Amino acid sequence: MGKYDPELYRIKADFCKTLADPTRQMMIAELRSGEKTVGQIAEALEIIQSAASHHLAILRSKGVVRARRDGSNVYYSLVNPEIGEACDMVHEILMKQMAQNKEFADRIMA
Repeated sequence: MGKYDPELYRIKADFCKTLADPTRQMMIAELRSGEKTVGQIAEALEIIQSAASHHLAILRSKGVVRARRDGSNVYYSLVNPEIGEACDMVHEILMKQMAQNKEFADRIMA
């Protein structure tokens, strides 16, 4: 095998696609404070419960969230808190890029 493992990069890209959805990003942010039911997540994100369930199923299938049943309730939580930290890192990079683009736009418009 060479320097790069194409299969590993395919898996990484697939994982990134899972996170590349605004609703799922908001779910990750919501779950950073602790486990929640589908209803609690749907209410916090102001979406219908079926949509929340759909996105949670995708996140669960990719190992981002886990489910825990307690009676009739299913509670979801992040598998790894570092997922939230990775989202923070992306946010910081985007904010820096936006600031740089604004500075550039301000310079050329002056």
